[in-house]
Amino acid sequence: MNRSMVRFLLAKLLLIEAGLLSVPLAVTLIYHEGWPVFTSLLATMGILIVLGLAGSIIKPKNYRIYTKEGLLIVALCWILWSFFGALPFVFSGQIPSLIDAFFEVSSGFTTTGATILPDTAVLSHALLFWRSFTHLIGGMGVLVFALAIMENSKNAHLEVMRAEVPGPVFGKVVSKLKDTAQILYIIYLIMFAIFAVILWACGMPIFDSLITAMGGAGTGGFAVYNDSIAHYHSSLITIVVSIGTLLFGINFNLYYFLLIRKFKVFFGDEELRTYLGIVAVATLLIFLNIFHLYGSWSQSLQYSFFEVSNVITTTGFGITNLTKWPLFSQTILLMLMIIGGSAGSTAGGFKVMRSLIVTKITKNQILKTLYPNRIMSLHVNHTPLDKATQHNILKYLAVYTMIFLGLVMVISLDNNNLMVVVSAVASTFNNIGPMLGTADTFAIFSPWAKFLMSLAMIAGRLEIYPVLLLFIPKTWSKY
Repeated sequence: MNRSMVRFLLAKLLLIEAGLLSVPLAVTLIYHEGWPVFTSLLATMGILIVLGLAGSIIKPKNYRIYTKEGLLIVALCWILWSFFGALPFVFSGQIPSLIDAFFEVSSGFTTTGATILPDTAVLSHALLFWRSFTHLIGGMGVLVFALAIMENSKNAHLEVMRAEVPGPVFGKVVSKLKDTAQILYIIYLIMFAIFAVILWACGMPIFDSLITAMGGAGTGGFAVYNDSIAHYHSSLITIVVSIGTLLFGINFNLYYFLLIRKFKVFFGDEELRTYLGIVAVATLLIFLNIFHLYGSWSQSLQYSFFEVSNVITTTGFGITNLTKWPLFSQTILLMLMIIGGSAGSTAGGFKVMRSLIVTKITKNQILKTLYPNRIMSLHVNHTPLDKATQHNILKYLAVYTMIFLGLVMVISLDNNNLMVVVSAVASTFNNIGPMLGTADTFAIFSPWAKFLMSLAMIAGRLEIYPVLLLFIPKTWSKY
């Protein structure tokens, strides 16, 4: 293993995080928030700069890295960024517990949106901004952002980006990987800016529109107020947020094809059609199931569409008390939590593409029992899917299921409400945010459970393997 290269790249990434902290630092000056917040951010930046310079001053002799190094860099970067990103909350005293702060920032970078805060009013404007800014950076990927601005390191880009980008199949929109990262981030940031402007035009204050747009773009769901989108009492804002989050749950590669006028590729994408179909069916079923609660078809449809779009994209903005919804509707939402958004989007979950492929594999296996001599092939977007990819998806499903059930068993030692435990695991492991079965925050769990769920959030965002490899001794061997 090329440890010097791992050390060198991690040091560079710490320097990038120090630079990102200058944004909330500027917010403290705009809102005149005093020395405690300013110094907490400045102290964290100082620590990151010292560690970053110390780790990068000696350049590696060999810049070559392989899959193992790429996986380690990704996993360690997300954990380190979450740890150091939590320090301003601890230093300022606004979240005194390091574990709570680590949970909150892990939730931010992984775009989960789960929180331990009973009231967001305890946070200053600067730390409220930093909390949501982590959504914006983590949405498209911490490392994708870094690779878009870092200098080339031979094949380092390929192995690192391959390890971080979600989905069963890794692809580039252009031949050069750095150009792909830049194109995707430019599309992402332009969409974020448009989203923020539209929210501001709908009546949101500028600060609120930026926070909400960062939460929607990153499909994270951190909001300015405890009652989230319900605070604004606006049907227009509710509809805009519903549509906005839904758009960020689409594979960003498709937006590139849309920009270069490959309309058939965009509208003919099988995952996109499945994604929109799931949203339509789930919205209709929940609408019919909750209509008696509200007595208004427009309000029932508005709430149904809002919650479906926010849950399937793993955003987690809130507008109503889901604990009062019928069990049937809550069960549908729980299923959407697991499915998640499209591969290559900012959304979390198992991914629509994987769910689609697993469904097709199951269908082929059933047909195989009826027609043993028939040769079965599997196509996605009219392209044959090779057996190796199919097997990898089934292996991922097996690992995903075992870890999910294991987390449920362990977290059940901390809480005896089955719906709360299952939804808490689904929420963190699939990077969703809200829990079902309770109106409380994640503060109800003990420190060890919150720490475990923090790791679950990172593992879920990185699709398990990079974090899992940290606990395997052979990963750390020299060869």
